[in-house]
Amino acid sequence: MNEPPAKTPLHPLSIWAPIIIAVLGIVVFYNYLIYRSRIDNDVNRPPILGRLEKDLELTERSGKKVHLEELKGKVLVISWVFTRCPRGCAAVIAKLKKLHGEFGNEPNLHFLSFTLDAEDTPEMMKKFATTLGIADDANWWFLNGEKEAVRKFMTSQAQFRPVQDMPEKDRLSPDDKYIHDLRVAVIDHLGHVRGLADILNPDPEFAKFWDEKLRKDLRYLLNEQKKTPYKAPGAK
Repeated sequence: MNEPPAKTPLHPLSIWAPIIIAVLGIVVFYNYLIYRSRIDNDVNRPPILGRLEKDLELTERSGKKVHLEELKGKVLVISWVFTRCPRGCAAVIAKLKKLHGEFGNEPNLHFLSFTLDAEDTPEMMKKFATTLGIADDANWWFLNGEKEAVRKFMTSQAQFRPVQDMPEKDRLSPDDKYIHDLRVAVIDHLGHVRGLADILNPDPEFAKFWDEKLRKDLRYLLNEQKKTPYKAPGAK
């Protein structure tokens, strides 16, 4: 009679390799759950309200053409103003000037002030900024662009409220043409909208709250940027 072929003994690796892989997978997953739990339970973490998805070509007060893509990886502070505004625009810029004085040396922070008035020229924007004491600064752009493109960007991406025409009977002057959002948006280094601060709230206590929250959120996001810097797609 033929004897049955001898069984090949199992190699130890064939037994332990799947077990080791499974254990490593469990450890990685467990660490991920801990990481997510810490993030989700971080009461100081500003929420994500939206995201900047598309680039936009704009004209800066210097007359130079610029692109939002140039600012990828930076924390952004965005405001919406226009040069002949007779209401709160100058007050918004004045508050941002103080904020810029506190945070302006941060290399990963950039201020953007968009005009909602398509008729604002670079010269007008420059005069507006200079009158309010904002010198030409590499990290503070005053911007204009194609009207519909700018308004769509500000409302659908940066989460500002849409502009409305001011009724003629309510105008303070012929230039008082618009009702617009005077809040300030904060964008993290990955392009997420992380807050809209109502720094001109008519109630002094609420205005103080938003001033303090804006600074607190900026400190948090700048620290977040340092921990997890932006990497361009394909970068190693």
